[in-house]
Amino acid sequence: MTGLGPVAWPPAPIRTERLVLRESEAQDRAAFIELFTSPEVGTYLGGPRPMDECERAA
Repeated sequence: MTGLGPVAWPPAPIRTERLVLRESEAQDRAAFIELFTSPEVGTYLGGPRPMDECERAA
């Protein structure tokens, strides 16, 4: 397997017509906690994570 060579870090945001993927920021914390503790989202990921666990990790 060959190396990738020099890679810019952090990577620039990836943009498409409908989406921008970017590095997370402090202002995203509440949304991450809401997402990971959601029973609806957790249905597809093995169940929602406990709120206190997400608070510590975020």
